[in-house]
Amino acid sequence: GQKHTDLIYAYRDSKGRKRKISDAARYKALGNSIALPFWFWLLRRISAQYERPATLGSLFDGIGGFPLCWERCNGKGTARWANEIVEFPMAVTRYHFPEEPSD
Repeated sequence: GQKHTDLIYAYRDSKGRKRKISDAARYKALGNSIALPFWFWLLRRISAQYERPATLGSLFDGIGGFPLCWERCNGKGTARWANEIVEFPMAVTRYHFPEEPSD
C-alpha cells in the first residue's frame, strides 16, 4: 500500500496510475484544509451530546479532514460523504478511508 508520506509527492489516481502532485494541487489542498486539533476537540464535545449513534454526511470535503476527526470521535464507519471531483483529494481520502469489501 501507499505510505502516508508518499501522498506528499505522488498518488494513485482513480484508474490506478501513479501521478506526481503539482505544487498547485498541494497548495489548493492545504488552503482548503482545516486545523484538525481544533475540529477534533469541537466534534468530541458535540458528539458527547448525542443520545444515539450519529453519522456524518460531508459533501465536498477536500482531503477528508472532517470525516477523519468525526471517525476519531465516533468510530470507524460513522462518516458517510461524497468527495471532491479532483484526483489528488480523492487519493488522500482513499488512503484514510479505504473501501471495505462488501458481502
